[in-house]
Amino acid sequence: MNVQEDITRFLTSISPAPTLSGATSISEGIDQVVPPNLISEELQSALNKEANEEDLVKAIESCKDLILENPQYSLERKVLVRHLIELRLKLEEFREAMTDPQHPQNKSNVVSNRSIKGHHLKLQSLLKSTNYRYCDHCTGTIWSVVQAWYMCEDCSYACHYKCMGSIVRECAHVIACEKGQYEFNICPELGMSAQKYLCAECNAHLVLNKEWSDIRRCDYNGLYYCSACHWNSSAIIPARVIHNWDFKAHPVCQASLQLLKVTAEKPIINLEKLNPKLFSRVQELSLVKRLRRELQGIRRYLLVCRNSIDQHLLWKCDRPHLIETVDLYSLQDLMDAYSGDLPSKLHNLVDIYMKHIKCECEICKGRGHICEVCKNEEILFPFVLTAVICEGCKGVFHKNCYERRKDGCPRCARFRKRQELNEKEETNNNGAQGKTNSENSSKFK
Repeated sequence: MNVQEDITRFLTSISPAPTLSGATSISEGIDQVVPPNLISEELQSALNKEANEEDLVKAIESCKDLILENPQYSLERKVLVRHLIELRLKLEEFREAMTDPQHPQNKSNVVSNRSIKGHHLKLQSLLKSTNYRYCDHCTGTIWSVVQAWYMCEDCSYACHYKCMGSIVRECAHVIACEKGQYEFNICPELGMSAQKYLCAECNAHLVLNKEWSDIRRCDYNGLYYCSACHWNSSAIIPARVIHNWDFKAHPVCQASLQLLKVTAEKPIINLEKLNPKLFSRVQELSLVKRLRRELQGIRRYLLVCRNSIDQHLLWKCDRPHLIETVDLYSLQDLMDAYSGDLPSKLHNLVDIYMKHIKCECEICKGRGHICEVCKNEEILFPFVLTAVICEGCKGVFHKNCYERRKDGCPRCARFRKRQELNEKEETNNNGAQGKTNSENSSKFK
């Protein structure tokens, strides 16, 4: 059966598509409706699981043409690019399944995976658990024993099978990848009039009633939602942590809750840029920053040590950004710093790495330095707090020894003296050569 006929038949049996997710800002237009051609491309990407390679190639070319027809930076082009990516991924998966008999697509029912609004929905087992959860679309109970339901592999969005054709909310993972950062303003509320008294996600009318009202505000993005899109869930707000060091949970909508869960461990908070004064006011953060600087210097030693590579020492840190950078933090890092878990964790890493460099590994010990001021035989490393590095010759000294010396770095002093001697010798040689040349010319005359 033709792919386009299937899509057309399905479009005639459903209502027009609702608006995009409320996770987008008001400036993008809360009440905008996705055009029918975009719905067609989405259904072709999500529901047409029997398509062959030729059908997928035609759909990709059609999607490319639609992208070129829409203006640049428009909402339509943005949605079309997403669908184009989904179609290309599906084509790649189809080609892999054709060449590999052990591919999961050849072992399971193809209808078990769907792609809608950026969600990668996977059919859940009916007898997986006797527990129940709630549908993120209709808020109804999902009885996993008797009802077919899907869950997004990226953001854990869950819905009934019957609700799949009406999904409104975009995948939190897609939004996080596109924006790349949090909302850094504390509850940027614009008021319900800016939303035209409509829910920011499903466009339901928000009714103002003195006796009872289901209008709920999300403390993360400042938008208003209905009770179906805002379940009074609470979460720690990144903006309040950054500006006020406030870890109190505040009510957020379901879309924001999923976004915060997806990005909780992503290092996207540059605390040094957003609020540098916080380090001087919070003792735990100041300690974490000092330990991370020390670990960054230790990492340079471990990267060039074959023994540490064989022992996978760097893998002992489950958050690589903690030893690769100094300024970037995740929301989970700040929560652990507040509870005191992160400083103790970094202390343990420093102890493990220092034991390897100073005691266990001869290669790392051979890359150490000796302080030329005090002539102490203790091996000195540039990443310890008691050491200082000369900016001129990159020599390593004890900080106290270097500060006591009035002439500055002894290595730089030797280099200057040697350079002066070389210049003096070169001048004398040039003078002697000039005298010899003048004598030879006078003899020739």
